[in-house]
Amino acid sequence: MNKRLMGLITGIMLMLAFPAWAETSVEGAWVRMPPPVAETAAGYLILVNNGNHEVRVTSVECDAAAKPEFHSMMVHDGMVHMQKMEEVVIPAGGRLEFAPGGDHLMLRGLTRELRAGDHLMLKIGTSDGEVIDVHAEVRDMRSKAMDHGHHGGHHH
Repeated sequence: MNKRLMGLITGIMLMLAFPAWAETSVEGAWVRMPPPVAETAAGYLILVNNGNHEVRVTSVECDAAAKPEFHSMMVHDGMVHMQKMEEVVIPAGGRLEFAPGGDHLMLRGLTRELRAGDHLMLKIGTSDGEVIDVHAEVRDMRSKAMDHGHHGGHHH
């Protein structure tokens, strides 16, 4: 085989090994620990697109929930409403944050009890065939929410 053909084959193999979708990543994934009898939990993460074209998220799977969905939060007539996002688009060179009090990942139909320190596995799929494996830790946020900065109820 001549060197030119060998170089072409090597280039194609490298492109297959390191596809363009590798520019999409996930940061800071975690799940809020729900009450023991809950059938849903909320998850938070940041989707990052270091590429030069937008990325469309087409699926999300979770090993602990039958129906994971991305949800948006909006205020209408003074009421906060949650709605399933039919499409999640990460802009080119951009970040999309799912955080407490805003857009989030809703884990519906929990298949097991979630405890602080547990780890869940998420699979996020994109329209160009990428599947991003994400580990998310379950965190117990109750003590932080109940504390309200009162130093455990002690007054000074």
